[in-house]
Amino acid sequence: MNIVETDKFLYTARDRFRRILNAESDIRTAALEDLRFTYNVDSGQWPSSIRDERETDNRPCLTSNKLRKFVAQVSNRERDQRLSGRVRPVDDKADIATAKIIEGLIRQIEYASKADEIYTDAGEKAVAGGFAYWRIVTKETDDSFEQEVFIERIANQFSVYLDPRGQYAFIREGMTKEEFEALYPKKDVTDWPQVGQGEEYALWYEEDKVFIAEYFYKEQYDKTIAQCVNLQTGEVDVIELKDNITVESLASIGYQVLQQKEKKATRVKWCKISGSEVLEEGEWVGKDIPIIEVIGDKVNIAGKEYKRSLIRDAKDPQRAYNFWLTHMTETVALAPKSPYLVSPQEIKGFETIWNQANQKNHPYLLFNPQGQRVPKREPPPQVPTGASAMLQISAADIQDTIGMYDASFGEKSNERTGVAIKARAVRSDFGTYHFPDNFRRAVTDTVRQLIDIIPKIYDTERRVRILGTEGEEAVLEINKTIFDPATGQQMVVNDITVGKYDVVADIRPYSTRRQEAEEKIASIIQGAPQVAPIMLPLFLKFSDIPGAEEAIEQLKQYLPALLGQTEQPPNGGQMIPQQGEPGGQ
Repeated sequence: MNIVETDKFLYTARDRFRRILNAESDIRTAALEDLRFTYNVDSGQWPSSIRDERETDNRPCLTSNKLRKFVAQVSNRERDQRLSGRVRPVDDKADIATAKIIEGLIRQIEYASKADEIYTDAGEKAVAGGFAYWRIVTKETDDSFEQEVFIERIANQFSVYLDPRGQYAFIREGMTKEEFEALYPKKDVTDWPQVGQGEEYALWYEEDKVFIAEYFYKEQYDKTIAQCVNLQTGEVDVIELKDNITVESLASIGYQVLQQKEKKATRVKWCKISGSEVLEEGEWVGKDIPIIEVIGDKVNIAGKEYKRSLIRDAKDPQRAYNFWLTHMTETVALAPKSPYLVSPQEIKGFETIWNQANQKNHPYLLFNPQGQRVPKREPPPQVPTGASAMLQISAADIQDTIGMYDASFGEKSNERTGVAIKARAVRSDFGTYHFPDNFRRAVTDTVRQLIDIIPKIYDTERRVRILGTEGEEAVLEINKTIFDPATGQQMVVNDITVGKYDVVADIRPYSTRRQEAEEKIASIIQGAPQVAPIMLPLFLKFSDIPGAEEAIEQLKQYLPALLGQTEQPPNGGQMIPQQGEPGGQ
């Protein structure tokens, strides 16, 4: 781009950034307050004016954070779901075997990226603050020129500015001027305009910070597609004509172009910009901006979207709870000791001792008798009944606004049977089900984007590592061209570049299929003890315990006797002691 084009381009980028910043200013302010409130950082649960006033008067500001456990309950349910994407073929060129390869490759990408940590961290932030993000990146491996796909954490969700329509996005980064000059020695240090909420780098960079931004945007362009027939196989394909793919080049490899058509298409462009320059630029391989947003709770009112956290409506009841708890504590525990009722004549000459009566433990208190009357203490302060009632009301209001009750945490309630307790817990889960459901959609969107870019990144003959459903590893050759002796033609084995695939969300309640099989067999044995001798070897097969194989062999030998058959077991019916047991070797 020339200077005029660059200035226009940067003007558009800055204008787009300001639009998102202005539209989401109140959303980000509320999210930042929710996060500080949930985790009780920076005295987040007391208004600063009230806290300052009470600290000036040396009065307490107690906090009993009851909201953190609700966030943990919902986010830990997301952790326990173990979401995964099941790849399925959707057209006649796709097949189940290739879908399994892509699925295994996605599992390997997630494993190499530590995606389970990335997913759950963002999921908890979305529950506590209303939104969070992660991203997809491609990198060259250290020992080759080949690209790999990774899922990458976005630690600060406030550094991301995403257009609601998905047309453009920004990821901002703060650094020192020295760091900037080391990365871009020929570029001017011009700061990015206007810092947004939640981007606080003062602790690290103080006054010399510089902001740059990764800028993704979708761009329309004209493309030409050709309907071609493979003269060898008779298959009809639609191929995009590019600089290196022409009618002549297709003809040279055995394709005949039947017709051509001009179409409008969209591609994703990427660049890194400062306040006044384009520092780097390129094109993203996928069709969507590779930033995945996890929404907590979202509502559209009058055309504007609001992103809300789990605890948004519970903050006022939590503040009330803290206030009444502090009031009760201040009234009872921190109140002065009960004073004595005396007359001036009774303590005349002993004023020093009586002035210290509430600070020191004197063995006796002298006084001047005045008839039958003696000094006496006032009754100690009592717990305010009204304050105690308000404390209980505030605690109940917190549960009502969130929609989770004691049964969700395993606490004792009116239910007595296991079925009733489970039903009550399930009903509580329904009140917050939209949070794990939105989390599931974010993971599904991630897998859908991976399905889109994997054939474009892994498009050459290469060896890749894949993971199976049990976590077993395998190295597989993909896109491998071989000679088929049956047809006398070349064919591509494990070709992941053809066919269309989609994703179906799958919840794995167990880490592996072995664990699932073990628990299912155990439930069968418990429900039908008479089949235990038959099912026990199978149960041991799936159990990860020492000596399982030896136990299975023993059971096989004694199974006829256990089933009441006449055939006697070997060794005269005596059990064979194992090594390390009494009587063994």
